[in-house]
Amino acid sequence: MTPRLPVSPAPLLRASGAALLLALSACSNDHHSSDPAAPKYAAEIRRTAYGIPHIKADDDGGLGYGIGYAYAQDNICLMAERILTANGERAKYFGAEARGVAEYSAPNLASDYFFRLINEPDAVATAWQQTPAPMRALVEGYVAGYNQYLDERGKAGLPEACKNAPWVRAMSTADMMKIIRLYAAEGAGSHFIDSLLAAAPPGMAAAAAPVSRRAGPSVVDPQYWKQQHGRIGSNGVALGKDATENGQGMLLANPHNAWKGDLRFYQLHLTIPGKLDVMGASLGGMPMVSIGFNKDVAWTHTNNTSSHFTLHQLQLDPRDPTRYLVDGETRSMTRKRIDVEVRQADGSLVTRSHDFYQTPLGVVMQMPGTLEWNRKVAYTMLDANMGNHRMLEQWRAMNSARSLGELREGIDRIVGLPWVNTVAVDKDGKTLLMDVTVVPNVPLAKEKACVPEEFKSLAAGGVLVLDASTSACSPANDPAAPQSGIFAGASLPRLERDDYVQNSNDSAWLTNPAAPLTGFPSIVSLDTQEQSGRTRVGISQLQARLAGTDGLAGRRMSIPQLQGLLFSNRVYFATQNMDDVLRACAGAPQAMAASGTTVDLAQPCASLRAWDRSANLDANIGFGYFANLWDQIAYTDLAWAVPFNPADPVNTPRGLRVDDAAGMNALRTALANAVLTTQANGWAPDATWGQVQQSERGGKRIPIHGGDERYGIYNAITSLPQADGRREVVEGSSYIQTVMFDRNGPQAQAVLAYGQSVDPASPHYADQTALYSRKTWPTLPFTETQIAADPAYKRIAISRKAEAGQ
Repeated sequence: MTPRLPVSPAPLLRASGAALLLALSACSNDHHSSDPAAPKYAAEIRRTAYGIPHIKADDDGGLGYGIGYAYAQDNICLMAERILTANGERAKYFGAEARGVAEYSAPNLASDYFFRLINEPDAVATAWQQTPAPMRALVEGYVAGYNQYLDERGKAGLPEACKNAPWVRAMSTADMMKIIRLYAAEGAGSHFIDSLLAAAPPGMAAAAAPVSRRAGPSVVDPQYWKQQHGRIGSNGVALGKDATENGQGMLLANPHNAWKGDLRFYQLHLTIPGKLDVMGASLGGMPMVSIGFNKDVAWTHTNNTSSHFTLHQLQLDPRDPTRYLVDGETRSMTRKRIDVEVRQADGSLVTRSHDFYQTPLGVVMQMPGTLEWNRKVAYTMLDANMGNHRMLEQWRAMNSARSLGELREGIDRIVGLPWVNTVAVDKDGKTLLMDVTVVPNVPLAKEKACVPEEFKSLAAGGVLVLDASTSACSPANDPAAPQSGIFAGASLPRLERDDYVQNSNDSAWLTNPAAPLTGFPSIVSLDTQEQSGRTRVGISQLQARLAGTDGLAGRRMSIPQLQGLLFSNRVYFATQNMDDVLRACAGAPQAMAASGTTVDLAQPCASLRAWDRSANLDANIGFGYFANLWDQIAYTDLAWAVPFNPADPVNTPRGLRVDDAAGMNALRTALANAVLTTQANGWAPDATWGQVQQSERGGKRIPIHGGDERYGIYNAITSLPQADGRREVVEGSSYIQTVMFDRNGPQAQAVLAYGQSVDPASPHYADQTALYSRKTWPTLPFTETQIAADPAYKRIAISRKAEAGQ
């Protein structure tokens, strides 16, 4: 069993061994060490179509070396900027207020404060010390490979985005550990940046103003997290032997991520002969396959709904608001000052500082009007994933799993997945969902006893504010868990089936409606809750296919049908409500908008009747009218005629409340508003969706199908309006993969929607975006024979250079 980690005295700063880390970092920056015992690395990188690297080495160090070199070939500027972000150095080079390329990045100064806080030297040293030796070798090799490519090219030979940039530098092992912690914080801590920066003792002004990245519910509102799960979410389906044409396993992987920034996927194939042979995609250049397959199992991940943080209400000493009471004793907060260099408009540097206040139960935060730091109480946020140093170990165990049972055992033992479910299938046609991630150990009894009355409604949605005045209300320790204060893997939800399991970012409850998962603590999984449109359209299509009621022959699924589940681009809420909308059209040729403008409905209603209720490229403007209509009525009294029924969660709620004159008039007003909004967006009456939603790649505009998940579109794509009336894609379907096992092994097809490289000069900058637009699924070459036979096959052998005289 993996040893259980000690409780840290500071939750965001897991401390010990800073001197060791600094020594390791210095060594890894000098990858041409004169030490005769310094490791030497060797790897083969074989490229096939669309630039996919097949990396082979004899050991973990060599494998990491090949991955680091290959990733740098494609994305060195992106990795160089990621290093900058994780080290809290963005403001030093780009100024305080600029932001990263991702749509919802925090301003640089705020980002720097946060990442310097969570990635201070002692915390990173602890992460390194608790990383198993094989994974250390992998990281060290990665660093050597990245640095070798940088040395070979030189700053002057880099892509335009970072050519001769002063912020590009060699990588260290510490940098990689900081990047891993950056990803771990995506599940909780990074969402609280503005609240952490807003905190200051009563009577003192915070050094930084709030930096909220988007409008909407606050970060402590369960609705905020529901929106996050929908925005950066995923779909995963595993079909077992009772649901597939050949009686073996099939998998659909459809993660939704940002098309720019740190969370981009990268395709790769990793081989250590006799030990590892796995293919798929990694998150942001991580040196392991995050979503993929080997010869025995295939898996994907979806963002889960568990909370990975707890909030704690401190009862303060009335004489000093930086002291608080625990079990009747007074304790002092720890002040942590973070200094950040900031580039001014004239190029000079100044140092800005911010004080954070910490306790063993988290960093003090403040939300004006909600969670105030006053003379009586203060609130802290504890991110459980800041003690999770097992992510690489976890994915390595999954990458090498030889059976579904071995995959399950590794996830239960390591509990290293930070914020994602696992949907998996094996070659024998067994399916598995595991909602096993790093979750604070707050069972139902503790929730009932420890959540103050004013926060009970938040707890019902999975956001827990616990009374910190008694130590009994801290997250519990389970000796079976690999980390203090989290649930053991075996106590978290899972389901194995021979027909199917699925998830689309709702809780584990309806993994398969035939076997609902119920009775878990609120912080883990909520049941009997209304499901998203993506969950409902996914399950309803599966149920129709397996019941034989979808108009197709048979009751089992083929790979083309599984792919069609995604690329049909059905607008689920249109299928639920369009009959009522068309009734409103039939009743009046005109309607008055809320502004008092009379709107002619003849053309809009004709378009709505002709619309195929999809978000395909050829969908007419009826999709635009419906989308703008639904934005108005989705959370109003018009929805729903049939309310949500926990006994029928796939088919309810549905219909609009238009059986009375008031309801029908309200719908017609909303329809008139939708027509005016669509016109104001600049969409011509004869426009198709492919002319509106696009991705601009190297000066070319590629039409993109799919649409926003709030309309119940399984193939979720988020796009933002541009000045010319079109919409530019910013996130959504990214690495899309299907795997079918047959007697010849895994047969995989996949497309990376935004391509392998962020460099516009690369041939792999937009090649797969065009494939995605055409709904083309390239077959992945997995065996040695398939790789060598690929028409685009190219091979290089790399090795670490030795100092002269060695």
